[in-house]
Amino acid sequence: MEMFTKTQKAQSDNIYEKEVKSHIAPKDGFTHVLMINSLSKWINQLFGVEDKYTTQIDNILTKMQKEGYEIISVEHTAIKNQGLFKDMEGFHTLISYK
Repeated sequence: MEMFTKTQKAQSDNIYEKEVKSHIAPKDGFTHVLMINSLSKWINQLFGVEDKYTTQIDNILTKMQKEGYEIISVEHTAIKNQGLFKDMEGFHTLISYK
């Protein structure tokens, strides 16, 4: 499980540097939003923590806070039958921040 978590965090680091940073608004006192699209882990049939989503979104939130942004809210929407084989859930995560 630890190996998967490291890979998930590395993917999240990459997305943060290559995509998220360029879409974060400057600190101006106003509330802004950021939409992150993601997929569940491949086999998501069990009751338990969705570790892929948790690791990746938490990492992005942590990085934003380390850069001085205040997270106001995190909301998500789940969409079933996503992915190449329609066996995953898609997540749209809306992060409101200042």
